[in-house]
Amino acid sequence: ALETDMGFDGFTAMTDPSRADVDQAGERCRHAGIELKMLTGDNLITAQAIADELGILDAEHIAVEAREIERLSDEELQKRIPSIRVIARSTPSVKMRVVNALKSLGNVVAVTGDGINDAPALKHADVGIAMGITGTEVSKEASDIVLLDDSFSTIVKAIQWGRGIYENFQRFIQFPLTVKLSSVIVVLASI
Repeated sequence: ALETDMGFDGFTAMTDPSRADVDQAGERCRHAGIELKMLTGDNLITAQAIADELGILDAEHIAVEAREIERLSDEELQKRIPSIRVIARSTPSVKMRVVNALKSLGNVVAVTGDGINDAPALKHADVGIAMGITGTEVSKEASDIVLLDDSFSTIVKAIQWGRGIYENFQRFIQFPLTVKLSSVIVVLASI
Protein backbone atom coordinates (compact mmCIF):
# COMPACT_ATOMS: atom_id res chain seq x y z
CA ALA A 1 0.00 0.00 0.00
CA LEU A 2 2.86 2.38 0.70
CA GLU A 3 4.33 1.90 -2.78
CA THR A 4 1.27 2.95 -4.76
CA ASP A 5 0.52 6.38 -6.27
CA MET A 6 4.16 7.45 -5.99
CA GLY A 7 5.69 10.22 -8.08
CA PHE A 8 9.24 10.46 -9.36
CA ASP A 9 11.09 13.37 -7.78
CA GLY A 10 14.62 12.69 -9.07
CA PHE A 11 17.69 10.64 -8.45
CA THR A 12 21.11 11.16 -6.94
CA ALA A 13 24.44 10.10 -8.38
CA MET A 14 27.80 9.96 -6.66
CA THR A 15 31.22 10.28 -8.20
CA ASP A 16 34.72 9.80 -6.93
CA PRO A 17 36.54 12.67 -8.68
CA SER A 18 40.16 12.31 -9.68
CA ARG A 19 42.72 14.38 -7.85
CA ALA A 20 43.42 17.83 -9.20
CA ASP A 21 47.06 17.09 -10.06
CA VAL A 22 46.35 13.92 -12.09
CA ASP A 23 45.43 15.78 -15.29
CA GLN A 24 48.68 17.74 -15.27
CA ALA A 25 50.72 14.64 -14.34
CA GLY A 26 49.18 12.69 -17.23
CA GLU A 27 50.00 15.50 -19.63
CA ARG A 28 53.59 15.60 -18.40
CA CYS A 29 53.83 11.84 -18.97
CA ARG A 30 52.65 12.20 -22.56
CA HIS A 31 55.20 14.97 -23.22
CA ALA A 32 57.93 12.80 -21.68
CA GLY A 33 57.10 9.89 -24.00
CA ILE A 34 55.48 7.76 -21.31
CA GLU A 35 52.37 5.91 -22.44
CA LEU A 36 49.67 5.44 -19.82
CA LYS A 37 47.43 2.39 -19.74
CA MET A 38 44.58 2.00 -17.28
CA LEU A 39 43.65 -1.49 -16.08
CA THR A 40 40.69 -1.29 -13.76
CA GLY A 41 38.04 -3.43 -12.16
CA ASP A 42 35.36 -0.92 -13.14
CA ASN A 43 32.90 -1.66 -15.92
CA LEU A 44 33.68 -0.49 -19.45
CA ILE A 45 31.44 2.60 -19.45
CA THR A 46 32.87 3.87 -16.16
CA ALA A 47 36.43 3.13 -17.29
CA GLN A 48 35.90 5.02 -20.56
CA ALA A 49 34.43 8.00 -18.72
CA ILE A 50 37.41 8.19 -16.35
CA ALA A 51 39.88 7.72 -19.22
CA ASP A 52 38.19 10.46 -21.25
CA GLU A 53 38.31 12.78 -18.24
CA LEU A 54 42.04 12.12 -17.81
CA GLY A 55 42.82 12.35 -21.53
CA ILE A 56 43.99 8.74 -21.82
CA LEU A 57 41.75 7.83 -24.75
CA ASP A 58 41.91 9.42 -28.18
CA ALA A 59 40.93 8.55 -31.75
CA GLU A 60 43.73 5.99 -32.23
CA HIS A 61 43.39 4.19 -28.89
CA ILE A 62 40.57 2.03 -27.56
CA ALA A 63 39.09 0.64 -24.38
CA VAL A 64 38.24 -3.05 -24.10
CA GLU A 65 36.99 -5.48 -21.51
CA ALA A 66 39.31 -8.08 -20.00
CA ARG A 67 37.35 -10.95 -21.55
CA GLU A 68 38.47 -9.72 -25.00
CA ILE A 69 42.10 -9.90 -23.86
CA GLU A 70 41.55 -13.41 -22.48
CA ARG A 71 40.41 -14.62 -25.91
CA LEU A 72 43.59 -13.41 -27.63
CA SER A 73 46.71 -15.50 -28.03
CA ASP A 74 49.98 -13.99 -26.79
CA GLU A 75 50.98 -13.09 -30.36
CA GLU A 76 47.63 -11.42 -31.06
CA LEU A 77 47.88 -9.52 -27.78
CA GLN A 78 51.33 -8.23 -28.72
CA LYS A 79 49.92 -6.90 -31.99
CA ARG A 80 46.88 -5.25 -30.38
CA ILE A 81 48.34 -3.94 -27.11
CA PRO A 82 49.81 -0.72 -28.61
CA SER A 83 46.32 0.46 -29.56
CA ILE A 84 44.68 -0.54 -26.25
CA ARG A 85 44.81 2.09 -23.52
CA VAL A 86 42.02 1.00 -21.15
CA ILE A 87 41.12 -2.49 -19.97
CA ALA A 88 37.96 -2.76 -17.89
CA ARG A 89 37.06 -5.62 -15.54
CA SER A 90 40.73 -6.56 -15.31
CA THR A 91 41.77 -9.71 -13.51
CA PRO A 92 45.21 -10.56 -12.10
CA SER A 93 45.91 -12.90 -15.03
CA VAL A 94 45.00 -10.22 -17.60
CA LYS A 95 47.25 -7.71 -15.83
CA MET A 96 50.11 -10.22 -15.97
CA ARG A 97 49.54 -10.88 -19.67
CA VAL A 98 49.55 -7.15 -20.43
CA VAL A 99 52.80 -6.64 -18.49
CA ASN A 100 54.43 -9.58 -20.28
CA ALA A 101 53.19 -8.40 -23.70
CA LEU A 102 54.54 -4.90 -23.14
CA LYS A 103 57.89 -6.24 -21.92
CA SER A 104 58.17 -8.58 -24.92
CA LEU A 105 57.78 -5.54 -27.18
CA GLY A 106 60.85 -3.99 -25.54
CA ASN A 107 59.06 -1.56 -23.24
CA VAL A 108 60.12 -0.70 -19.72
CA VAL A 109 56.97 -1.38 -17.71
CA ALA A 110 56.00 0.27 -14.44
CA VAL A 111 52.84 -0.90 -12.67
CA THR A 112 51.01 0.86 -9.86
CA GLY A 113 48.64 -1.00 -7.59
CA ASP A 114 47.16 -1.19 -4.15
CA GLY A 115 45.38 -4.53 -3.88
CA ILE A 116 46.14 -8.21 -3.56
CA ASN A 117 45.06 -8.75 -7.17
CA ASP A 118 47.78 -6.29 -8.31
CA ALA A 119 50.62 -8.21 -6.63
CA PRO A 120 51.53 -10.54 -9.55
CA ALA A 121 51.73 -7.64 -12.02
CA LEU A 122 53.69 -5.53 -9.52
CA LYS A 123 56.18 -8.37 -9.06
CA HIS A 124 56.71 -9.03 -12.79
CA ALA A 125 56.90 -5.41 -13.92
CA ASP A 126 60.27 -3.75 -14.36
CA VAL A 127 59.21 -1.34 -11.62
CA GLY A 128 56.36 -2.16 -9.24
CA ILE A 129 54.91 0.82 -7.37
CA ALA A 130 52.56 0.19 -4.44
CA MET A 131 50.42 2.71 -2.62
CA GLY A 132 51.67 3.29 0.91
CA ILE A 133 48.46 4.59 2.46
CA THR A 134 45.70 2.57 0.79
CA GLY A 135 47.84 -0.36 -0.37
CA THR A 136 47.65 -3.82 1.12
CA GLU A 137 50.69 -5.41 2.72
CA VAL A 138 50.78 -7.96 -0.10
CA SER A 139 51.07 -5.24 -2.76
CA LYS A 140 53.75 -3.44 -0.75
CA GLU A 141 55.80 -6.64 -0.43
CA ALA A 142 55.50 -7.40 -4.15
CA SER A 143 56.54 -3.92 -5.25
CA ASP A 144 59.91 -2.25 -5.71
CA ILE A 145 58.75 1.19 -4.56
CA VAL A 146 56.12 2.20 -1.99
CA LEU A 147 54.61 5.66 -2.43
CA LEU A 148 54.13 7.38 0.90
CA ASP A 149 51.51 9.83 -0.39
CA ASP A 150 49.62 7.61 -2.93
CA SER A 151 49.91 10.40 -5.51
CA PHE A 152 50.44 9.75 -9.22
CA SER A 153 52.16 13.11 -9.57
CA THR A 154 54.85 11.85 -7.18
CA ILE A 155 55.67 9.12 -9.71
CA VAL A 156 56.02 11.71 -12.45
CA LYS A 157 58.35 13.80 -10.27
CA ALA A 158 60.42 10.70 -9.48
CA ILE A 159 60.77 9.94 -13.20
CA GLN A 160 61.86 13.51 -13.85
CA TRP A 161 64.48 13.35 -11.09
CA GLY A 162 65.63 9.89 -12.20
CA ARG A 163 66.11 11.01 -15.78
CA GLY A 164 68.06 14.04 -14.56
CA ILE A 165 70.36 11.86 -12.46
CA TYR A 166 70.87 9.47 -15.38
CA GLU A 167 71.81 12.34 -17.70
CA ASN A 168 74.23 13.70 -15.09
CA PHE A 169 75.89 10.27 -14.84
CA GLN A 170 76.25 10.19 -18.62
CA ARG A 171 77.86 13.63 -18.62
CA PHE A 172 80.10 12.70 -15.69
CA ILE A 173 81.39 9.63 -17.55
CA GLN A 174 81.55 11.30 -20.97
CA PHE A 175 83.68 14.26 -19.87
CA PRO A 176 86.70 12.33 -18.49
CA LEU A 177 86.59 9.87 -21.39
CA THR A 178 86.66 12.72 -23.90
CA VAL A 179 89.56 14.44 -22.12
CA LYS A 180 91.56 11.22 -21.74
CA LEU A 181 90.91 10.16 -25.33
CA SER A 182 92.15 13.50 -26.64
CA SER A 183 95.24 13.21 -24.40
CA VAL A 184 95.98 9.73 -25.74
CA ILE A 185 95.60 10.98 -29.34
CA VAL A 186 97.99 13.89 -28.70
CA VAL A 187 100.57 11.59 -27.08
CA LEU A 188 100.31 9.03 -29.90
CA ALA A 189 100.56 11.75 -32.53
CA SER A 190 103.61 13.20 -30.78
CA ILE A 191 105.35 9.84 -30.69
